[in-house]
Order: sequence, then structure tokens, then C-alpha cells
Amino acid sequence: MANNLAERRLIVRVHQVWLKAAGTSYPRRAQIDPTELGRDWANCAMIDLDAILTRSRFSYVGSALRDLSSPTFERQCIGECLEGSLLELATRQVPQVVEENQALSFAGSAIHQDVNILYRAILLPLSENGTQIDGMLAAIGCREIAVDQGFRIGEADPGRRAIITGGMERPRSPN
Repeated sequence: MANNLAERRLIVRVHQVWLKAAGTSYPRRAQIDPTELGRDWANCAMIDLDAILTRSRFSYVGSALRDLSSPTFERQCIGECLEGSLLELATRQVPQVVEENQALSFAGSAIHQDVNILYRAILLPLSENGTQIDGMLAAIGCREIAVDQGFRIGEADPGRRAIITGGMERPRSPN
């Protein structure tokens, strides 16, 4: 765990906890222990997938990811996220994780609580039977940026996506 504390990037720390729980298959929801994630749990969300992905529901949303202008999250569908919010930007990538059957990390810019930010996110598959993805653990970290830094707010940067395999990132093409 000391190694985990030294890592500066939230998504890497959460990924390490997920890998530990996963073993040789996808971890079950119950294997994700909020106490192991510590303060990072506030930047996490858990999603229960539905066959119609927009009807998938949040089973947990950390306090750092809640948008003060949106309604309280109580099993809210991912399709109901405020457009451009951190949660909406992250859940746009859910179909890709399901399709490719792998974790995905990505980065971009957005506005969160009326502040321009850069964010990094990771979506990590969960499975109650170890093979079929039926849930996801999401982690999203962000920092404030100055408006004049030339970023296009509200888009993921296609050049900053990576499929996560076996603890290593494999860069993705921008398409």
C-alpha cells in the first residue's frame, strides 16, 4: 500500500486497487472496498449496467463528482447526467468499455462547478460471474485550468485514451 500512496495519479491508484481485487478475472462489486480506496473513494462512481446502456444506473457517486446544480443521485440513470458534467463525459465511454471488454482510461477538458478543468478518468469493468461485464467502477480526477490555455472545453481528447490491459496501457488511435 505504501507504493499506492506514493502514486500521484488518482486513476493509477484506483486501477491498482481494482487489479488487486480482480485477480485473474473482473472483480465483483463486493470486492471493491471503499476503505482500500481511502480519500479516492470521493472521486469514484459505481455503475450497474443495463442491456440498454442509457438506462444503466449509478449505485454510488462520490462527493467530489457530484455537480451542485444537478439533482441528488439516487440510482440515477447515466443517460440523465447533465450534459458536459464530469459524470456525463465519463459515461460517454461506457459503450466502448463494454464493446472492447476492457478497462479504458481517457482525459479531456470540461467545466465542473463553474470552473474550467482538465480531467483524467478510468472505467474499470466489474462482473458478478467473472466474465460478463455487468457493472463499472469509474474514477475521475481533475484540476483547474486557466481559460486562456487554449483547451476546447467539454471534449475528451482522442489522443489521450488508452485501453488498459494487464496493468499496462496500450495507446489507442484517435479514431
